[in-house]
Amino acid sequence: MRRKTANATTVCPKCEGSGFVLTDEGAAPCECQRDTETYRAYRAARIPRKFYMKTLDSFQAKNARQREILMASKEFAKSFRSQASDHPGKGLLLVGKEGTGKTHIAVSILKDVIGRGFTGLYWNVPELFLELRRLMNTSSELTEADIFDEALSIDLLVLDDLGAERSSDYVTERLYVMVNGRYEHDLATIITTNKTLEELRQQLGARIVSRICEMCIPIEFPEGDFRLKNMK
Repeated sequence: MRRKTANATTVCPKCEGSGFVLTDEGAAPCECQRDTETYRAYRAARIPRKFYMKTLDSFQAKNARQREILMASKEFAKSFRSQASDHPGKGLLLVGKEGTGKTHIAVSILKDVIGRGFTGLYWNVPELFLELRRLMNTSSELTEADIFDEALSIDLLVLDDLGAERSSDYVTERLYVMVNGRYEHDLATIITTNKTLEELRQQLGARIVSRICEMCIPIEFPEGDFRLKNMK
């Protein structure tokens, strides 16, 4: 299978461009084809390219609390949509300061769930509202309703950086529709935020925060910049 690099299109040496390799059981999809399908699924889920290679195993837990968070995250991914009493429907509320690894954990869980055949979607909340406003001012075939229909139908939704968006009636109304829709249909949502619950309540209102508290298991990340620590 042909794969594009930064400078040219190369042919996979394993399958010589056919997309298949011979095994003892016969022809099987080549790794390059599976990689392409995986990346296509990531793009469809709006996962940022920066996180394509991030996994739960690559999260470097350097203290006891981070190890607890990692174990809980792996258990959540493993048991997603199982018959356990807290699934389906229960999501996660990842709370902590900037750079503590919340997005890494959230997207890694999302990728794991997608890899197991479930549907998933990632939205950075401020970018979500930029996109909604853009659609209001263009003649795009995609509509606000299309975005909400997708967000209210997939198995796992990640809302990243909740509370970073500029507050307004427009924002709170649409956030309520999205959160309440996930809540009513018992669909799991992972939310990351730098805000405390009280700060979110003041910014978004009690109705939204009440539903988030009921539908998500809170996990608080320890302070300290995870990104800076990993650069050392």
